[in-house]
Amino acid sequence: MKSGIQISSLKPLLTTAEEVGAAFAKMAALGCRYGQIQWVDPAVPIEAIAAAMKENGMESLGTQDFYTAVEADFEYYVNLNAATGGKWLTVSRISERCKSPEGLDVFAGELEALQEKLTPLGQAVCLHPVSADFAAVPGMNAVEYLLHKLPWLPLCLDLYHLDKNCDDMPGFIRRYTGRIPMVHFKDHIGGKLVPAGTGEVNWDGVVPACVDAGVGYGLAEQESWEGDPYICLGQALHWLNDQLR
Repeated sequence: MKSGIQISSLKPLLTTAEEVGAAFAKMAALGCRYGQIQWVDPAVPIEAIAAAMKENGMESLGTQDFYTAVEADFEYYVNLNAATGGKWLTVSRISERCKSPEGLDVFAGELEALQEKLTPLGQAVCLHPVSADFAAVPGMNAVEYLLHKLPWLPLCLDLYHLDKNCDDMPGFIRRYTGRIPMVHFKDHIGGKLVPAGTGEVNWDGVVPACVDAGVGYGLAEQESWEGDPYICLGQALHWLNDQLR
């Protein structure tokens, strides 16, 4: 498993092309080579994002945003992936209109249709569940229902959200061996985000499980911080790299 950064961590610092260039330079200085693109201000030209990654020797794994955002501006995300060389178009959150047993089947059909549009472009859809998605329908695990119904569907697992819904994270990860191209390493203390490895998430056995399950990339993520965000991300990245040694 290779380490990197989920770029959403720096949302307030990604509002202009100049800020994006500076952010990628600082991430590269931390030793980050791989990133997943999310929440760069849409006013920043796609070409500027691609140039900043190239200039700093970074590779994009793809883009991520809420499913509803991708629905609303599909062409933007596809073009961003194409320009940066990213493969995965990761969608987050089960739509509110689909939070029923019948709605989950509708959502599954929409994910299939999305993949049909992406296949000719050399891209692939990936599901990023948030905590509420697991219990989206009372009495069932909606995420596992979707994974059973769509055996081809890959997962981008945010381990902060998984930890809230699973007593055995290593077991869950191994259960979906071969279906998890990337995971997000995010941590908290009392709900306040802190660098991965310094909070309350139970990391016992998680990294070995990721390796065993063939997870390609582990990404440090922290969308809110006190102090310097690059110090936070550097601390998380250093911790993750230590786990991988």
